[in-house]
Amino acid sequence: MKLTTFAVLLLSACLAGQASAQNTSYPKDVRPAHAPMERPPADPRIAELEMALKQVDHERQAVYQQFQMTQELRRNEIQDNNPQVIQGANMTSIMPYASGGLSGNPPVSYDDQVRLLRERQERIQQYGQDLNRLYSRYTELGEQRRALFDQLMELTRSGAGGQ
Repeated sequence: MKLTTFAVLLLSACLAGQASAQNTSYPKDVRPAHAPMERPPADPRIAELEMALKQVDHERQAVYQQFQMTQELRRNEIQDNNPQVIQGANMTSIMPYASGGLSGNPPVSYDDQVRLLRERQERIQQYGQDLNRLYSRYTELGEQRRALFDQLMELTRSGAGGQ
């Protein structure tokens, strides 16, 4: 329903733009005396709603990009946590100290391994919390956008009906 309304609004705006372009085929700086005056500016509330809608769209896009980046970080961290996922990789290149003294590297202590595992698990949990927060913000912005769009459509309808 919203998509149809938006398509009709977009089509009418395009047609209105073509009609006004055909009616005013004057050079930029020259307007004959008999040429019609430009339309008075639209309702300022419409301009405010359009600006707010653009801001919400920009923020929503930024939140979506943050969500994608965080999701990828979490996915990479989970894959790093499970070395079986990485096929054909040399374990000494992934964890050079795991080989326990080969090539002059000292073995990793148990405490260090536990600490690294705990830090990795905390990062995975933090990424999960961030993903939940970003998803909530994204849906909240979607609701704000929907409300602004509905207000804009209502003003457009009432303005078109009143003229």
